[in-house]
Amino acid sequence: MFSVLAGLGVAGWSGIASIGVILGGTAAWQSNRRRKARPTAPGKGETAQYLDGGDEPPVQIPEEMSAWEAYKATIDKRVKNFAKARGSVVLKIVHHEVDEYVDTDTAIEAIDLIRNAPENAPIDVVLHTPGGIASATQQILHALKHHKGPKTAFVPYRAKSAGTMIALACDEIVMGTSAVLGPIDPQYAWMPAPILADLTRQKSADRISDEMMILSKMAQQAVNEARRFSCDYINDAHKRDGTCDLTNDLIGGGRNHDYPILPQEAAGFGLNISTDMPELAYGICQPPPKDDPVLIVSMFNTQKEEDGEAPSKPVFR
Repeated sequence: MFSVLAGLGVAGWSGIASIGVILGGTAAWQSNRRRKARPTAPGKGETAQYLDGGDEPPVQIPEEMSAWEAYKATIDKRVKNFAKARGSVVLKIVHHEVDEYVDTDTAIEAIDLIRNAPENAPIDVVLHTPGGIASATQQILHALKHHKGPKTAFVPYRAKSAGTMIALACDEIVMGTSAVLGPIDPQYAWMPAPILADLTRQKSADRISDEMMILSKMAQQAVNEARRFSCDYINDAHKRDGTCDLTNDLIGGGRNHDYPILPQEAAGFGLNISTDMPELAYGICQPPPKDDPVLIVSMFNTQKEEDGEAPSKPVFR
């Protein structure tokens, strides 16, 4: 063992020392960044700048509160202030991560909030979502339709797919000037259901596998169901002469599912649209803090290297 250590020589020990210094410096830098980024408790006589105070006293951030906890307290405070300013019950449907969308949990939260609201209370739905599951969306639409009070959807940034359908269930849609809605065509087996349903009309049965034939038939069912329940639940304030033309167009109008419908185009569809977006609605939809990337440097190369081959690169995770 001693011979191995001695064999490293001055150059070897110098390299190890340099790596140690780099790792120590990187760790210190990361720690300092987190400390500076994490909201801390305000000093004596100061207020927490991280939070919107509104007419309420600002939330004090304890020293031990994490960035995520401070973020959640901030959003909760903004929702409370928004509800107070509007005299409404606020339903927040906000999704940021790729695995977040309108699902069963979203439906349960929405149903419980709406059913516990006073009978004629205004409901404000703050939406920021890529879409979600049709069955869960239909439950939310049903709860909104049967609430007697006025319903307003606020879309600061985006409400695509199922989010658009939830917005259409409200009496009025307030959009940010650069916000987007989208088509409401269902997606089946990760494919656009209207296009998949059309497969059996584009190709003869002998040129379609049994599996694709079944998928095409089920996609047609999904389209039929979407046409029916979207027309049933769209608010009368957005219907063209009481017909289903609007929802049929948003389902089968030939647009890509990710097509962005800006406020001007939405108004052209006949939707009851406003762009008078309250600033707090933007604040409610702000994304959570992100984890800092960590640089991992291996001190010892575990990969077998051929003569003349460059050593392995550092790994970023």
